Amino acid sequence: MQRLRIGGSEAVFLENDEKDVLGYAVWYTISRTLVHKDKLHAWFDKHGLSRFKPVDPKHGDAFKRICSEYKEKKIDEFADSETFLLLRPLETGLTRKIVLEKRKKGKKLSYNVVGEIAYDEKSRNVNYSLKTADPVVRDIVKEILDRFEREKDCYTDEHVRKILHRILDSCNRVKLKPSGGVYFVPIDDFYWIERFSKIVEEIKKIDPSNRTEIWYAPIANTTRHRRMLEIKVEDTLEEILNSAIERLLKIDSEDSKVRQVDEIAKQIEQATRMAEKYTKMLKVSLNRTTSLLEKAERLLNKIRQIQYSQVEIKAKSTA
Repeated sequence: MQRLRIGGSEAVFLENDEKDVLGYAVWYTISRTLVHKDKLHAWFDKHGLSRFKPVDPKHGDAFKRICSEYKEKKIDEFADSETFLLLRPLETGLTRKIVLEKRKKGKKLSYNVVGEIAYDEKSRNVNYSLKTADPVVRDIVKEILDRFEREKDCYTDEHVRKILHRILDSCNRVKLKPSGGVYFVPIDDFYWIERFSKIVEEIKKIDPSNRTEIWYAPIANTTRHRRMLEIKVEDTLEEILNSAIERLLKIDSEDSKVRQVDEIAKQIEQATRMAEKYTKMLKVSLNRTTSLLEKAERLLNKIRQIQYSQVEIKAKSTA
């Protein structure tokens, strides 16, 4: 890499040397996507992402998602009124009331429950009952049933987004924007992003109109960029650790909270690894992070000790 100053600013010329690049800025868009689980799993195996393969989609979640798209649908319109089909969830379970509601200028004129549609977790089927012969209502119910059969084993854009977040987290990503959306990934973790870009290519092969995309640009190893990263690293770690500390302070130390404490411990471990990595990479001391790490670890150890003592007391009382 060649360096020179232009108008008081540092300019660099990269020479295809990894030492010239700190890492990459990464940004993406995940648009509406529907991919069968077998196809997505095959893509992940093909492109070296097997460790990030998601668990199978839940059929109940597919039912809820599809029903949410039919929660209010205009099915008839007259000169003085409109009729809407509504799907309304009950307080418990995966059952939706099927309602016909008539309105006039936004005011409700009638509200008639004409049936139910529900996902049965035991049989893993969708069942329904109707108290109307209205052909439009029956067609919509059939449409929901058909979609459920087609989509119950498919991943959606929400699944793909969560997978990408897991990959970014494993890459020691740092937020470049406070709201997220643009991240820095160190060069020695970047190969995971390159592999995920192959998944995006596969999605576009089966649907060329899909707007899912992922982009990245190198961050040159300059004094200015190193200072920027130092700030962004501490901002990101501060966010992670403040979240962990807040969650720890809310825990009442009951042993029923063990799983929650384990999740927080993983957060703190992730922050520790990131701090060590960036301290070495940038050759700086992360002062804000160090004090927060110490506070988080003290709280975690205190809660662990209380939990262990509770386990011992219970063991002695049942002995």
